[in-house]
Amino acid sequence: MIREILTVLAFTCSISRLAAAGDISGKIIIEKSLGTRTLAPAVYSLRGMTVQETSSEQGQGSEFERIAVWLESKRQLKPAAPAVAVMEQRNRRFEPALLILPIGSTVEFPNTDPIFHNIFSLSRTQSFDLGYYPKGQSRKVRFARAGIVQVYCHIHSNMYGAIAIVSSPWFGKPDHEGNFSWSAIPPGEYQLAIWQKTLGLLRKKLIVPEDGPVHVKVVLPLEDLEN
Repeated sequence: MIREILTVLAFTCSISRLAAAGDISGKIIIEKSLGTRTLAPAVYSLRGMTVQETSSEQGQGSEFERIAVWLESKRQLKPAAPAVAVMEQRNRRFEPALLILPIGSTVEFPNTDPIFHNIFSLSRTQSFDLGYYPKGQSRKVRFARAGIVQVYCHIHSNMYGAIAIVSSPWFGKPDHEGNFSWSAIPPGEYQLAIWQKTLGLLRKKLIVPEDGPVHVKVVLPLEDLEN
């Protein structure tokens, strides 16, 4: 009988430890426009090419659509399951201009324009060159390492996209008002990672308690995020 009671108590304590978790909610505030600075010239100079188009915007819409957020930890995190996503070539733009995906995911690059494109990246995380292909065809790339992959078109230097590959189960984009949230975060010390093409990669330390919510406000681009 005593052994049975101890077994129940041990099981209950185990469940309590597993249940200890917190919620994170956050809001990103943009105090001034982050802009849509093209990064193409430096990359194209590496290929010995003449830049002819540099002023085209990457479409309209919320600035938050071009921001990726995720959690990092010194502990090894179990990433989300790999996914398959699409970055379309449409109207000489990448749509969407930013993807954030778990490590091991695959991105398809279909061409829906009535012209040729040649998609490539020189990023350290993963470089590739998909060659020239016309409307109706597609190429795909699997991303096996975490990091930021910046994507261009060999023909149209105004085209720019980015893919954030993360080894974390907690990631995404803010909503149209800058809000984001994750639930059931194990207690401990984390870093909130924020990426935007003009500002690059920024981090902010977070402490998740054993119980209770955590709310964080990030002001871009004026706040020092390394505190």
